[in-house]
Amino acid sequence: MNNNLNRRSAIDPAVADILEGAERKKRLTSMPKSEREKARKDAARHKVGLDLPPDLHETLREIASQEKVSISSLVAFLTNRGIEDYRAGKIDLFPHKRISRSARFEYVLMFDKIDD
Repeated sequence: MNNNLNRRSAIDPAVADILEGAERKKRLTSMPKSEREKARKDAARHKVGLDLPPDLHETLREIASQEKVSISSLVAFLTNRGIEDYRAGKIDLFPHKRISRSARFEYVLMFDKIDD
């Protein structure tokens, strides 16, 4: 009988975080100063990937170009403004809800125009 079993090392998640942090710090210290600054800035950013309809993406690109701002900052501004309006009761999502075919979500929001 072959007793050649591979053992997995069990590392506590807290210890794994500490080790990962130490490894990251070691990588940072070995970089040139300019690369360290860039790595720190990139780590502080919160990137999000979204699925947008192509025509909406193009509209955002056009507005951003016209206003001479980045698409990211435009989307952040418009999203924040939309959240403020939603919380103030100025936006009602119900008319835009449709039953979802996904098991994860009960509804999807449609972009179709609805006359108010």
